[in-house]
Parts: sequence; structure tokens; C-alpha cells
Amino acid sequence: MKLLKVGLSGVRGIVGETLTPGLAMDFASAFGTYLGGGPILVGRDTRTSGPMLRAAAVSALLAAGCDVIDLGICPTPVLQFQVRALKARGGISITAGHSGADWNALTFIGGNGTYLDEFQGSEVLDLYHLEEFAKAPSERLGRPRPAPRDAAARYFKALARFLGTEAVRRAGFKVVIDPCNGAGAGFIDAMCRTLGCELVPVNDQPTGVFPHDPEPRPRNAGEVASIARITSAQAGFLLNSDGSRLSCVAEDGETLSEEYALPLIADHVLSRRRGPVVATLSTSRMIDDVARRHGCPVVRARVGQSHVIQTLLTEDGVLAGEGSGSVAVPAFQPAFDAFLMIGLILEAMATRKKTLGELVRGLPKYHIIKDKIACPLERVHTVVQDVRALFPGRPLSLLDGVRAEDEEGWVHVRASATEPMIRIIVENKSLEKAQAEMERIALFVSDRTA
Repeated sequence: MKLLKVGLSGVRGIVGETLTPGLAMDFASAFGTYLGGGPILVGRDTRTSGPMLRAAAVSALLAAGCDVIDLGICPTPVLQFQVRALKARGGISITAGHSGADWNALTFIGGNGTYLDEFQGSEVLDLYHLEEFAKAPSERLGRPRPAPRDAAARYFKALARFLGTEAVRRAGFKVVIDPCNGAGAGFIDAMCRTLGCELVPVNDQPTGVFPHDPEPRPRNAGEVASIARITSAQAGFLLNSDGSRLSCVAEDGETLSEEYALPLIADHVLSRRRGPVVATLSTSRMIDDVARRHGCPVVRARVGQSHVIQTLLTEDGVLAGEGSGSVAVPAFQPAFDAFLMIGLILEAMATRKKTLGELVRGLPKYHIIKDKIACPLERVHTVVQDVRALFPGRPLSLLDGVRAEDEEGWVHVRASATEPMIRIIVENKSLEKAQAEMERIALFVSDRTA
């Protein structure tokens, strides 16, 4: 099975097998050629392959005549913020986010601080496939530029201005945060100083040695839950390796599905400003109920930050997110941002004078089950389309794989954008019905991928 994913926003693969320095140089060359010079920011998470891929990407950009500002270990949302603040032509974030330590990726960011859209990404891919790379002569080679010393401070200062920081400070929250030894390590301390919170850090060393799967989900939250109970913390948070996703732990140690992040934040944000909400076809129906509560429409988009953010900008939305624990609020920046999400959740707790558990109990209840099944890339789309046979007579959405729904729930089957997998998500008001539906679909898909 070829473990390489090439998409509009970049390239992702297994380091040393499909993702090599040569491949990274070619993609970085294509990106630098597309931008046509100018300052480009480069940042990475803490994976041990990061320095190697960073060297390859920087060399290629310099060779294409692009100046490079190297931010070193830097969460992706902070890099995206700096692209806009420094008026750079773009950026490259070297991170595989929620994927395991043997994976890495180059993700391309445009001058507006967002992932490349469909048209921009297609142009970069065309340059890559045609190998039409800019090759600057010695006198026009790019130059390394010094990174601003206050990059993180500038970001958190802007975050403090955007949030109701005084209310959070007065609340004096104690929080447990696990950045999984990723790019958020070290940054969570600065964030908590900004918000006046007492931090109990877990796995806060930027070693790149992940103590658990870097996907922020309840199955990885046991350590945070235990420490939250022992320390009487008001909330716990898990981050992925680049600080773009999170999941939460309540004050009693209850580990919360990553699906709660978007409706929790939407309920707070929409109480102050109404407008469209963008969510993916794989996102819990909780967001529909919350948006309806505030008289706001929900626009569904394909899974992936690029698709979600571009839809958010097109629809002039108030916020957007995915069920994976990702939220963007364009009034701050059009990017998935776990630091902003933590701030907004704490702001909601402080201003509404409710615990995290009480906020969650105020949300509608559904049962959601997620699974993924390995499938060769050359067969994945055929197998997904075959799933339509399971829903005769039911209206289907084919925007992103196959989605079927009824009054009680919905099913979404799609090809993963980051792994050679087929993802299956089932949500229903009844846990028994959700489990039965998952078993039926998983068996069908497994039979065709075996």
C-alpha cells in the first residue's frame, strides 16, 4: 500500500518510505515557484523528521529565489498568524498533525494565512508534476531572514485583545493541558500567563516523542483526566502535534468527544454575533441544533481545513469547524486554532459562570461512532461509491463521499484526506441503532477492501 497523500494543500507520507528529502525539495520548489519569490515562513512541529524536511524545504525555497524566515518549532496557527502579520508571501508548516510519529507533511499556506484553495493548490501540483521549478542564479538566490524574537508574544497579545481576558483572569481557572510533546509544548505556558490561568502541564517537552497517539480524542485523555481530578482543575485539554485541534476533559474527569468543541464554542460565539456557521458533512448534528437555537444557518463543506475555511470566507461565516476538534473564528484569524479554542471555552465558562460539564450538559445529545478501514488508494473511491447500494431510495449527498441521513441520524463514508483509509462516521439518537448501522457498513466496506 503506497502511503503517500498528495493534495491541494500539500503532501503527506511515511518518512523514509514515501516522504523523502528529495520529494520535499520538489514540492517546496513548486511552491516557491508558484509564489514567485518574496519572504516565506517555515515552521515545524517536534517530530524527529522535522529538521531533515525543514532543511530540504528551506534549500529548495532559497534555490527558487525566495527569502526564508525560519520560525523553528512553531504551532501551525501561530505560523498562519505570522504570515499575515509579517505580510509574507506564504508559509510552509512541516507537520502531520494528528498522524503518528512516522508520518510527516508539508502543508502550504497562502499570503492570507489560509491553506491553499482548490485553484492555488492545483497550480502548485501542476508545477510539481511538470517539474517547472524556478532556478535562481547565484546573485538572485533567496536569503535567510531572521525570525522576529517576539513572534509568539505578538500572537498571544492579539489573542488577549480578542478574548474577554479580564473575565477569564478574574475566574482564576486551573487547567491541565497536554500538547503531546508537540509544537504546543512551551507555548501553552505563554497562553496561560496571557489568560491568568494556573497551568498543570502534561507531556510539555518539545521532544517529538509522542507519549500517545497525537490525535486529541477521549481514548488518549486518560492521563489528563486523572490529573484534572487529583488537582481539582476546572478543565483539561489535549492538543494534536501542531496545535490546530483539541479535545476537552471536564472538571470531574469526564473525557469529552472532540465533537463537543465546535458546538461548545458556537453556542458562546453565536450568542454575541449571529451569522452562518460552516461545518463538514462529518460533523455532529449538535451544531445544527445549536445554530438553530440562535437563528443561524449551517453550511456544510467537504472535510479538510482548506475546504472549510474557503467556504467560511465565501459565505461570510461567523465561525467554522470540523468534528475532529477544529474551530476557526475569522474575526481573529481564518485558521483552525487550539489556543483560540481554549480561550473561547474558558471565556464561556467565566462569563456564563458555569463549569465545563454544565456547558456540555446544555448541548443536545446524540451518539456518534467513528471507524476507519485500511484501503489501497487505487480502490478507495470505488469502494466508497459502492456504499450507495446500502441506502436504496434514500436521498444522498455525494459532495464528499457518501452521506445519508434521516430524522434520527446520519451516516458518512468517505476517503480519508490524510491516510489510505476509508472513514465511517455514524450518528443517531439511539446508541443501539448507531452501533448496528456501523456494523452493517463496516462489514460491507471490509468485504470490499480485503
